Amino acid sequence: MTTITMHPSELAYAFSYSETVDVVGWGRDPFLPTTEADGDPKTWYADGAARLSEAGRLVETPDKGLNFTDEVVSAVLTLADPALVLLAQRKEGDGLRRLTVHMAKDTVLGMTRHPDGMFELTRYADLTAATLACVGFLGAARSPVQAGTRIDSNQEALNAVHQLATKGQTDQAVASLVKLGASAQDAASIQRAMAEPATAGMLSILYCSDNVARTARPYSIMTTADDETWILFSPASLEGPMVIERSSVSALTARVLVEVATWLKISA
Repeated sequence: MTTITMHPSELAYAFSYSETVDVVGWGRDPFLPTTEADGDPKTWYADGAARLSEAGRLVETPDKGLNFTDEVVSAVLTLADPALVLLAQRKEGDGLRRLTVHMAKDTVLGMTRHPDGMFELTRYADLTAATLACVGFLGAARSPVQAGTRIDSNQEALNAVHQLATKGQTDQAVASLVKLGASAQDAASIQRAMAEPATAGMLSILYCSDNVARTARPYSIMTTADDETWILFSPASLEGPMVIERSSVSALTARVLVEVATWLKISA
């Protein structure tokens, strides 16, 4: 696994040589000037070129002229036209932190943004390592799940439970979950995860073509202070039945990999 850090102007300049400046999971704004103080786009791109040259990522040779290094070319092509994107968004204060993983051919590239605006790009050995990084980023429970509890329901019923939990109506929320089939112990854990999660976020599997997310499979992830993780997802479609399932780093990673493997087999 290798990691590099890049200024948004570096990425903007590199993207200007591809057919798009949009990145699935990010759009284009994070790579462009944010204020008048940053200067006009020409100055922004010039700054990006200078930074790339200084970092040895834009190299000029007598025979080939000015070119990006293979590392930059591979990263840009993967970000600009992925077949698959994992979008992990973790709640942090009043905002969200984001980690994306883009896969194209044999390249699996992660990207996140630091508070100072710099982007961190990580090249993973494979999709398993990248999925583990996303699930860990979302704070899933570290202890393996021996026998994951699963509750089948629907969006309306689970929304009602969530409202009860977040409004402090603990007993009613627990009773509703028991009625849906949860044990009293599991219902109490789910209620805590909904009402006061230690970490919470969303992991979306985005299947892409032509740099557009065509199909999405989202998983809502909530982990309690006791390191118990519950995931909420629809096994069929966003309009279909909903499931609450006990999970963990290893269990959720396995679920995502099976989902992706099934999609790759179907789309092949």
